[in-house]
Amino acid sequence: MLIDQKCFPYTMPVVWHSPDEYPNLQNNLADWLLNTGSLTERLQALTTTFRVNLLGQNSAPLDSSELELLSNSCNKDWQVREVVLQGEVEEISKDWVFARSVLPDLLCKSTWANLGSQPLGQRIFNDTSFVRSEFEIGKLLYHPLTGEKFGVQNPCWARRSRFQIGEHMLLVAEAFLPDSPCYL
Repeated sequence: MLIDQKCFPYTMPVVWHSPDEYPNLQNNLADWLLNTGSLTERLQALTTTFRVNLLGQNSAPLDSSELELLSNSCNKDWQVREVVLQGEVEEISKDWVFARSVLPDLLCKSTWANLGSQPLGQRIFNDTSFVRSEFEIGKLLYHPLTGEKFGVQNPCWARRSRFQIGEHMLLVAEAFLPDSPCYL
């Protein structure tokens, strides 16, 4: 069954939980979901052709769980940025990760005004003043771009964490799509 296809913002159809609620994750999958290093760098290491496909970035409504996680922030104006991280394997382009970030509007209009299709991870992991929260993980209910429902036997997983730099907070959620290397 397909949910009606939409356009930006697509959203991230996940119910979030503590990783402790999934004690039996396969080792490879757990390594991808809970690794605190740069996901961008990890994916880039797997291919000579890595791309960030910017789906959109603009002011957009946040979902209730995003609002809750960012409620202690001094920022009240946000931009949503959605991208697909793609890699080429055997000359076939694969969509590996759908990422949804909630960014302070102030940073988007100043420090990150020229972010474009540059990986957000390059900005975050090259700045040692960012502090990352613990991860939340969950299973995708359906594909964020196509609306295709995922089966119980072959779920797709996602993770999210909050970053803080000074007084600013941002939220980064990453959904590992069916062709992602985390399922190999």
